[in-house]
Amino acid sequence: MNGNEHERAIELITRRDVEGIGRSEAGWLESHLAVCSECVGFAEALSGTERAVRSVSVMASATLVSATRARVHARAEQLREQQARTMLIGVSFCLGVLTSTLTAWVWWKCGAWVAQRLGLPAGIVEPGVLLFWVLPAVAIAVMMVLVPPVKFEGSILQRFLHERMGGMQ
Repeated sequence: MNGNEHERAIELITRRDVEGIGRSEAGWLESHLAVCSECVGFAEALSGTERAVRSVSVMASATLVSATRARVHARAEQLREQQARTMLIGVSFCLGVLTSTLTAWVWWKCGAWVAQRLGLPAGIVEPGVLLFWVLPAVAIAVMMVLVPPVKFEGSILQRFLHERMGGMQ
């Protein structure tokens, strides 16, 4: 027998109990094990190792369990916070689009009237629509740059509840 057959047999033996192997591979492996004592020894050693590992019970300490639980809760809180911020960004985007569209429409309707009353050319209305369409987004961006963000520990909901409960006491 050549080395390739032994390598294939060893790979199939290691995969057999973990992933499972197909019928044709299982048939080939059984026929190989019938004639190869070296691979039979490997299969028996692997099986003995598996039994030994399964016989040992592993218990996590209370400290490890509590630390893991704390980390899982902290990560869950981070994910909830990220979801809340994503929702807030989505709502802000929708409001920005709505106000931009509303102000552009108002300028389109009122701008023509103002241009007519002041004797300005009608072509001034179109650039005004663009200006009033972009103006709310620019105003929001300026406010975001000028107003410093509020820094706090914990989630938005926790801060709200803390402020609410603090006002009640």
